[in-house]
Amino acid sequence: MRSSEPDQTRPLHDALRRLIKAPAALSVLWPALMIVGGYVSWHQWGAEHVVGPYQGVAVEQIHISPPPPFVRSDIVKSVYRDTAMEGLSLMDRQATAKIASAFSMHPWVRSVTSVRKLSGGIVDVRLDYRRPVAMVQVYRSVDGVRDRFFFPVDGQSVLLPTSEFTRSETAQFIHIDVPGADSANAEGMPFGDTRVAAAAILAEALAPIREQTGVVGISVTGDPRRVQVPQLELTMQNNARHYWGSPPGMELPGEASAEMKLRALMATDRTKSSDLTVARAPAR
Repeated sequence: MRSSEPDQTRPLHDALRRLIKAPAALSVLWPALMIVGGYVSWHQWGAEHVVGPYQGVAVEQIHISPPPPFVRSDIVKSVYRDTAMEGLSLMDRQATAKIASAFSMHPWVRSVTSVRKLSGGIVDVRLDYRRPVAMVQVYRSVDGVRDRFFFPVDGQSVLLPTSEFTRSETAQFIHIDVPGADSANAEGMPFGDTRVAAAAILAEALAPIREQTGVVGISVTGDPRRVQVPQLELTMQNNARHYWGSPPGMELPGEASAEMKLRALMATDRTKSSDLTVARAPAR
């Protein structure tokens, strides 16, 4: 005759066995459930929260180097508008290169030194700005009347925005007077005349001492058919003239260097005309 004890205790053994095995199964199941749940949550909420600021670029997110006082226009808004930057995603691997290219086309920007993507979708753009050194005089006929216009340029003869200078400010710069000079090039492009380019190089060298020396104008002198390098002349506030000769870095054989000319200009009687091409280094 079989004992009834095993039948009575079996349910208890089965229950205990299930409890013992349950943690082992859950140790595999729970991590899997957490991974799946995290994946779904990321795609529904997390990705949108974290990636959202980087999906596009707002004009408020772009920070640039502080422009110098003579730059009155809003460079960020101008570049943002003209290059359709609102469609750019910071997730794009070429985003920083595209932003650098966009800012490099602005006429006030000499070069873009760096572009960095910061937290929160902020874009930090470091810029090197162009500096005006002279105004190029251009004579044009408007409605049958011949009038004089001024075009600001930097030391590389690059055209700068004309609308950002008042009449009084225009008078404070060195004026470049080249007969027949004119340009149809856009702002941010070189003026397009080798004579103007030579005068702009000299204007940049003279800019730090312009007020002290009283230089008001640079003109081209001599016959360009005889000398390939433009020959320049300075006009002073008292109308005295100083023959400068070749622009800095382009001196002819036997001609004084730009440094010697600058020293001579500072030391000479600027009320009387002189020839700076024969300037000599001071004796030691």
